[in-house]
Amino acid sequence: WVAKRFYDTGMGEGTVEIQENCLQLIKEACQLSTTQYFLEQFIIAARQQDVDIEKDIEVTEFKLGVEVIEAGAGPSIASGFSLEQYKAIHEEDESSIQEGIVVWLFEPRRNSKVRHWSGTNEYPPWHNNKLGSTLNAFAHYTYLLSQESTVLADIQSMSDGEGIEVLFDMMAHTLDGSSGVGDHGKSGIETFLQKHECGNHCRYLRLSCDGFAHSLDSTDKDETE
Repeated sequence: WVAKRFYDTGMGEGTVEIQENCLQLIKEACQLSTTQYFLEQFIIAARQQDVDIEKDIEVTEFKLGVEVIEAGAGPSIASGFSLEQYKAIHEEDESSIQEGIVVWLFEPRRNSKVRHWSGTNEYPPWHNNKLGSTLNAFAHYTYLLSQESTVLADIQSMSDGEGIEVLFDMMAHTLDGSSGVGDHGKSGIETFLQKHECGNHCRYLRLSCDGFAHSLDSTDKDETE
């Protein structure tokens, strides 16, 4: 397994406080869980409609961990937080104890190459790639299933070495912009509506294109990579 912490949330490296690291890791864990739910529903919908999607897709396993810090000691060197930062939080009042916990997000270690399927505000259709086209339709499906309140962005995966593509480090744009780092809120959703280009899998799943700038192109053909 590998451990993750935040050292930059867009304000510059080394500016993340203990509380902010905790908050953002919890949000990332929530986003992974939410993505897992959407993926399960997407696969069910494809099965019910007898649509041939790329099925060997999973969302990464993860665990949230808390550093056990003994009295008089400080956070680990790896955490990047100083003893002074830790003490400053805990000296304010006893009710701040939970806010001062040092949190890590753990995921299984993978050594395969990262494959990027979309960016923060870029959504390639992947017409000639079955996996990419499936994930393009998955993003479209998620937007509809969430009642137009969530757009998956920066979709990336790694192989687990056994034929499964594992989604990780998920990002989203939401109406209230509260899902975590990289959430552009309503403007991010509007960008998705402008840039998403439906492919065959969107058509096979009969996904509504209302509000999208690009309509379905029946001439597109998805092929296995």
